[in-house]
Amino acid sequence: MIVSNIWDRERLLRSTIIAGLAAAGLAISPSYAQSENDEDESSSDQEVVVVTGSLIRRSEFTSAAPIQVINAEIATLEGLVDTAEMLQGASVASGSVQLNNQFGGYVVEGGTGVNSISLRGLGAQRSLVLVNGHRPGPAGTRGQVGSFDLNVIPSSIVQRFEILKDGASSIYGSDAVAGVINVITRREVDRPEITVSVNSPLGGGGETYNVSGAFGLNFDRGSVVLAAEYQLRESLDIGDREYLRCGQDLVRDAPGGNIIDREDRSVLAGTELGGCNNIYFNTAIVHGAFGGARYVPDPQGVGTAAVPGYRPRNNGRYDDPAGEAYYEDVLNDARYLTSDAINRQERLSLYGSADFALDFLGGVDWSSEAMFTRRETESDGWRQFFPLIGGATVQGLFGVYGYANDPAYDTPLALFQPVSIWPSNSRIGVDYYSLNTQFAGGFGSGMGFLSDWSWSVSGQYSRSDGDYEGNGILASNSGDVQFDDNSPVYDPLSADFLSGNYSDAVYDHLTVNTLGNTVYEQTVLSAVATGDLFDLPAGPLALAVGAEYRTFSIDDQPDEAAQNGDLWGSSSAQITKGEDTVREIFGELEIPLISGQPLFESLTVNLSARMFDYDSAGSDTVWKAGANWQITPTFRLRATQGTSYRAPALYELFLGNQTAFQSQAAIDPCIDWGNSTNANIRANCAADGIPNNHTGVGSSATVISGGGAGVLAPETSEARTVGFVYTPESLALSVAVDYFNIEVNDQVSRLGAGAILGGCYGADNFPNAFCDLFERDTTAGAVNRYTITEVRDSFLNVNSQVTSGIDLTVRYEHEFDIGDLVIEGQGTWTFEDEVLLFDANSESGFDSDDFNGTIGDPEFVANMRTSLTRGDWTYSWFMNYVDGTSNLQYADRTASYLGQPNAFYDVNIEGTLYHDVSVRWVGSDLSILAGLSNMWDEEPPTVSTGTTTRRGNAALTGTQYDLRGRTLFVRATKTF
Repeated sequence: MIVSNIWDRERLLRSTIIAGLAAAGLAISPSYAQSENDEDESSSDQEVVVVTGSLIRRSEFTSAAPIQVINAEIATLEGLVDTAEMLQGASVASGSVQLNNQFGGYVVEGGTGVNSISLRGLGAQRSLVLVNGHRPGPAGTRGQVGSFDLNVIPSSIVQRFEILKDGASSIYGSDAVAGVINVITRREVDRPEITVSVNSPLGGGGETYNVSGAFGLNFDRGSVVLAAEYQLRESLDIGDREYLRCGQDLVRDAPGGNIIDREDRSVLAGTELGGCNNIYFNTAIVHGAFGGARYVPDPQGVGTAAVPGYRPRNNGRYDDPAGEAYYEDVLNDARYLTSDAINRQERLSLYGSADFALDFLGGVDWSSEAMFTRRETESDGWRQFFPLIGGATVQGLFGVYGYANDPAYDTPLALFQPVSIWPSNSRIGVDYYSLNTQFAGGFGSGMGFLSDWSWSVSGQYSRSDGDYEGNGILASNSGDVQFDDNSPVYDPLSADFLSGNYSDAVYDHLTVNTLGNTVYEQTVLSAVATGDLFDLPAGPLALAVGAEYRTFSIDDQPDEAAQNGDLWGSSSAQITKGEDTVREIFGELEIPLISGQPLFESLTVNLSARMFDYDSAGSDTVWKAGANWQITPTFRLRATQGTSYRAPALYELFLGNQTAFQSQAAIDPCIDWGNSTNANIRANCAADGIPNNHTGVGSSATVISGGGAGVLAPETSEARTVGFVYTPESLALSVAVDYFNIEVNDQVSRLGAGAILGGCYGADNFPNAFCDLFERDTTAGAVNRYTITEVRDSFLNVNSQVTSGIDLTVRYEHEFDIGDLVIEGQGTWTFEDEVLLFDANSESGFDSDDFNGTIGDPEFVANMRTSLTRGDWTYSWFMNYVDGTSNLQYADRTASYLGQPNAFYDVNIEGTLYHDVSVRWVGSDLSILAGLSNMWDEEPPTVSTGTTTRRGNAALTGTQYDLRGRTLFVRATKTF
């Protein structure tokens, strides 16, 4: 019943939004987007420009491929303060998880604090970012640097973003699979200016402070722009918000029924942390004589006869023998509430550009730009420390016991695993440099048909130099338990150690401060010539040809302790070092076929191709064709089709073997398989000899990953778009509708430990290729028999990923007596987001997965802006909508709960709608903006444990849901 109601309410909300906009003649669009048509911007002055997605200079902004323009100044009306926020909220991106400052503590590509952009959900490594048409290099830390970090672009210098929503490898080369973001910077600053902005959540925590300034010099034949920006983002702790501070299972006995979470998840019962499941510690696990029981402190201090002061967990409900529920073996601690939900980040950016017309070679334009950014990110948190101590007798809380490997003691034989709490902090510092210079001019008279052609040559160098440091636990010291002489280095069973109140000496003995460094360098040299070959009846036949040389390298040097595998419970990592070089030639041809005829105002075909030769991946060719048909002045059809490619990134080729850890419950489908309704899982787990009540209790599985040099092939892709643009002359309205379909073949990826085990046990044929990629401990008598010990998850070419859908963009503007009204918006409907691992017809027999509509991958996202400008005042209202999602595929795996087979897990998220409002006043030399984002204080949606990645009870999806809550923002700009 409750599932039906959720979806009914969601459909009602979605239909109400669409119907309301349709009644006004609108569509949903990014709050700060401009018309996809964009012809009204420049057609009147006949300025010659290069449009994103093309190399040919032209005098209009029309394009066969769909292009979305985001105006940076308009984006600030919504309280957006940096480049990442402005781009990640666009509908072409907001329908998938975007990496931002919410992922501290997770291993992500680019390292902690990276802010990247993934278009169409195809990954940041398949979304190319340009700055003024040039390709800057990636930035970040650790061995998986490969995507552009939006942190390096100061938002104060951005004029607009042009997003090409189509594959474009034939124009820009590798990585332009899902689309291209071209960041256009300001080339002139008429008056010096300084801007100060503050974004302050009313709930406290997560504040953002921004100060920027720009200065320009304008000459008869050139200009210079200098800019600087400082930004501080304060951390948001999990203790700052109720939905983050107290993680609960949120499991019911039936749909709409009673919560059946473990009744008291804390010995701090009755306190603000009672009932939370934040971190498990202050426990000793005793294997052997006590049957693997977990012992927790007895609030009354009595305990049991065998273990005074401590009581065992007797069953899943944590009842005592008399049936009274008392507590679980989890001690929540106020220190844990200081863990970051959003990392603290500090950033300083410097920017300079120069444009001059020079008097040589008949007139040459010289332009250069330089960027420097220093980013520092801090991630603070807490973790468990649970070494399995062995090799000596123990005099501790539980009396004198021997370990199972010590034959001197026959009874009771036991292994002790103390569980304590330990700080887990990291610091990231990245210095990023980028320098680009370009010379452009004409060939001049006397060059025949080339006399009217133009040329450009450019060079770009970028370097990311990042340090990453943190506190690790030395595995080699974790066993330093010396009880025989009664002077232990540390007593792992002492009350002080278990409760996390150990001495500084103990902390210093077990801790190592790690330091690693990552350097990524890239050099690009390119040359382009463009002009008209000859005139056709419908117009000139235009051509662009060019060549590009690009070389890039990565050198990641992890800390020595990580390289030696001496970090307890943390990823080990080897050196990642390698380089690659590519040489490319390319061409683009624009052919006007018909012009000035009935139903053919114009018809133009665009063709492009690129040949490339990689040192690592060899040679190949890609192409693209597009048609642009202006049927009438108000109606235009456009379509594109082509291929793209992506050579494996350096980290995908050369990543040094790394280890990470995942819990048994997160990856093993054979846990409690007796209650599974999946016939394949029941049959295959049984065939593997695993008991039907296998609990999965034990240490996390080690996941090993590495590069695929010599194995990986380049990705190829096919993309097609079909759309129309409607601009009625009688209305200040423009509508663009575009269908897209992108298929990536031979996709380079790591399968993920969960997918590997799911592919093994979920397939019709068993065993299969997936089953060779992991190991179980099947040793007779093993403490945690049948647990997963190792999963091998290196980069390889999987089969394909396909995504398709429709983009809708609308802009309406009209001058009324009360002021000028602008309503604009964009929505994206995704029809499919399907991943096929290997081949469904191969030996593995693994079918495809369509992730469309799952948590983090909604079917529909939309943005809308309504602004009224009256004199010096502008009033704006924004709406941002994320469709409902569901992880129903996890319902079977979590069908039982503490022995109750019919437990109901919340796997659904309803549609979420955010409202933002602002008011701006603009004077002659001062402008002031004030507003509220998340005006109604919409909380992020919550889901049950085990259904998706969570922070507290909230689903963790990056930018889709607001963790800060209602936020006041103020921005003031002063010009001089």
